[in-house]
Amino acid sequence: MKKIIARYFYTPICPESFASLDRLSSLFRKYKEHIHFESFNVFECKFESVYSWFPNEDEIIESIRGKESSPLLFGKLFIQGNEIKGFPPSKKSISDELEEYGIFFKEEDYKLDYKSTMKKKLKYDINKFHIKQYDEKLLRDSCIICTKYNPYLDEEAYIPENWNKYEELKTTFLKENLKKDSLVGYIEYYNDEPVGFIEAFPLDISRMLGFPTSSKSTDGIMITCLSVRQEMSGYGIASRLIEHLEKEVEKRKYKSIEVLSFPDEHNWQPESLYGKRGYKRAKGIKGLCIMKKEL
Repeated sequence: MKKIIARYFYTPICPESFASLDRLSSLFRKYKEHIHFESFNVFECKFESVYSWFPNEDEIIESIRGKESSPLLFGKLFIQGNEIKGFPPSKKSISDELEEYGIFFKEEDYKLDYKSTMKKKLKYDINKFHIKQYDEKLLRDSCIICTKYNPYLDEEAYIPENWNKYEELKTTFLKENLKKDSLVGYIEYYNDEPVGFIEAFPLDISRMLGFPTSSKSTDGIMITCLSVRQEMSGYGIASRLIEHLEKEVEKRKYKSIEVLSFPDEHNWQPESLYGKRGYKRAKGIKGLCIMKKEL
């Protein structure tokens, strides 16, 4: 029986992308007689022609090369070229796809403890919020907003020693880019607790990370992530982070800022948030859009 091919493409800017890699590697090792699993850190790979790519995979790869516009974002799993829904990839989507090839895996073989958790909103003193620009000492704080305070991860399930490795992998990449001045980032705190962050990379690096851009320009920068803790929404954190980033980007003489925005109902990088700050639709991509602000 010819093995089916599972491929995972991921970026080094999200702890969950590394965590998913470990989970998927562990899962597919249990079915190695039937599944050939490969993984690709898109920032490090050259995607040699020795591979026989499926069309959907090729579309992602061409986007990373700056030739197409199919967003990778943080990680995508393909089985026989079919994209598996979810980030992290969902158990049901993997199960349904494998069943098409006569492979039935047990639920416990794929450990995924995420579940949606509505965080209770409390009243906060607006005077206790403050913003800091990224430096090496603050980078892990941006990670735990995505791990410890992730709205889909039960905080009781967050065990630091289980996540330290993934958080360190992200901070290593961020440190390298801080040293090269190819990263602009800010974190907002409530007292001493991190509540939101924003990160932006030059357009050429953003393309290598799997973010589509509006053009081949090299004199712009892209917001690759803006995240605010669920229970802290409504206090203007996102707007303040964008404002600080814009001021720093202007100082660095970039000509424009881009962002891949989502419809408002998704509540992540919402189009209306950027529209209020003067960003204009520059390019539509599969239900999403690239918004751009000239500086």
